[in-house]
Amino acid sequence: MVAIDTIQNETNNKVVAATVVRLQPLHNGHKQFLVKWARKGKIVVMIGSCYENGEERNCIPASEREKMVRAVFKRAGITESQFEIITQEDTETFDEWIGNVKEACNMYGVTHFITGNQKDILDVLRQRGESLGAEMINPEEDSDFPYHATDIRKLIIDGNYEELDKLIPDEVKPILFKYTFKEIIAASRNQGIKFVPGRQTVDVILLVRNTIDGKVYVMLGKRSNKKVDFQGYLGLPGDEIKKFETPMKAAIRAFRKVTGLEIKMLDNSLEPAIIRFSNIPGSNLEQMHIIGIYSAEDESLAGTRGGSSQCFGIFFEDDISKYEKYINLEDDTVTDVKFYEVSQVLREGLAYQQTEMLEKAIAMLNAYPNLTKEQ
Repeated sequence: MVAIDTIQNETNNKVVAATVVRLQPLHNGHKQFLVKWARKGKIVVMIGSCYENGEERNCIPASEREKMVRAVFKRAGITESQFEIITQEDTETFDEWIGNVKEACNMYGVTHFITGNQKDILDVLRQRGESLGAEMINPEEDSDFPYHATDIRKLIIDGNYEELDKLIPDEVKPILFKYTFKEIIAASRNQGIKFVPGRQTVDVILLVRNTIDGKVYVMLGKRSNKKVDFQGYLGLPGDEIKKFETPMKAAIRAFRKVTGLEIKMLDNSLEPAIIRFSNIPGSNLEQMHIIGIYSAEDESLAGTRGGSSQCFGIFFEDDISKYEKYINLEDDTVTDVKFYEVSQVLREGLAYQQTEMLEKAIAMLNAYPNLTKEQ
């Protein structure tokens, strides 16, 4: 996390707007005010309901919604210095939720707070005589966009593409149309993939077809006795998501912590995102995919602390020895971090639901041309 005093020094003497938005999905109305306030100075986009998923009202994972925001800003020419994306989780009480919002506003020196939620936020704050220390702005007061995300989701469920096409920014469509139709429709039937309350984590699959022997390998480590669950099991690089941290940032941080390999994000407005390994000489452009959300009530799969995992995957073909020499562990709760042959791993199994994650990643890798085989 960036130091608070550093953030405040950067944002002194200029407009810093903040908004908590669910973006389920992001539509042209959202785009209007997000771009408008980013151009005034800087905007902190807090993705709300970041751990709610699988229901009609919450049907798009935060990692996809982040990509939508980034796609809008990229198309509008908004630079990284003009925005910040963080997450805000739903809480049991309004006091806890507004406390988190206030903390984020203080971190970034927010001067204007933007929300169209009159009933649940603006009216409540007014009744309590509370302030966020910022000017309150309702974007709907000067908006000519008469739709809400509920209307957009209904168009998808009803199959009305003609109207839907007019309401979604063109740059958002490749993300929304890639996975999210299925998610929205399933969630409308209460059949979506849900986050389970508890410890929210990320896992990263680095899956490589070795050009030397043609076999497929995955990077894993052995979980030490310091771990709460699945001691001694092989597992994927991963970690708990920190407060305000986006899943993708958590994944990049966790992967470096466990393996020493540094993922540099080049473009997260796409799916898959564009990355490269910044501390490996001569590394190529690669892609980082969303594998999915994994959760379970069963302790034999989820462990004793509950929660869910958001899994990301990187697939490529190369000589794995180029990467092995740069493995450098910073996490003393994991040992024997290296590439393991996939066929052996699948026989032995991994911690949590990671075997299932790996099986899906292998299926995705196999959908690519097998360049090694063709040479």
